[in-house]
Amino acid sequence: MTDWYRKCNLAWSLGKEKWFVNSDPGNINWSFPHLGESPMNLNYTMFQLTLEAMMTDEQLKKWSPLQKHSRILGGYAQTEIGHGSDVSGLETTATLDLKTDEFVIHTPTKNATKWWPGDIGLHCTHTIVYAQLVIEGQKFGVMPFMVQLRDCDTFMPMKGVTLGDMGPKFGYGSKNNGWCAFESVRIPREQMLMKYTAVDKDGTFSIEGDTRVLYSVMMNIRLQLIQYSGQALTEAL
Repeated sequence: MTDWYRKCNLAWSLGKEKWFVNSDPGNINWSFPHLGESPMNLNYTMFQLTLEAMMTDEQLKKWSPLQKHSRILGGYAQTEIGHGSDVSGLETTATLDLKTDEFVIHTPTKNATKWWPGDIGLHCTHTIVYAQLVIEGQKFGVMPFMVQLRDCDTFMPMKGVTLGDMGPKFGYGSKNNGWCAFESVRIPREQMLMKYTAVDKDGTFSIEGDTRVLYSVMMNIRLQLIQYSGQALTEAL
């Protein structure tokens, strides 16, 4: 897996330095030289957009350089196999442990397995997990959390993380869509994305802005899918 990561990183570097000198490497159109999607484009689309839209300035200062320089590779884990686009019905939980100042990310049923996230199948090291926020038994709605999936050196799954590739699909074969589940995975409280909602160390929950923004990235990408479908049909014709 580390060889796969090195190849991805080399391709990204070549694209940045040789072919698209004045472009954001995340916007490289891989469909022409590779007949498929970049194995890193989720890092520069949904993952980056989520960080920029939903992290505080302090959180961005820590995570943005890692993401933009491919020190980590990110994904976006919202959809669950039992719920599809029913975001309010997601079952994955993020329960605050007041004693340790951590969130416990947990997949309570098979239906709660995150299903279809791009790039998670093979090589994402981190992902944004959408989960039900639980504080002292009370649910506060679905919120985004930064969760590490794989060790950045060995690419082996982190403790409590089970994940894999979905396998062959009818289309979009170059994208390694995957699945992941969590068995009481602990993350620091500060890894909840807190620009629009926040949780203090004592468990106080507060709303800092319009929470509808939490779903804006997925809506933006779905609009892009419609746009790119027309492009794909044109190329086919």
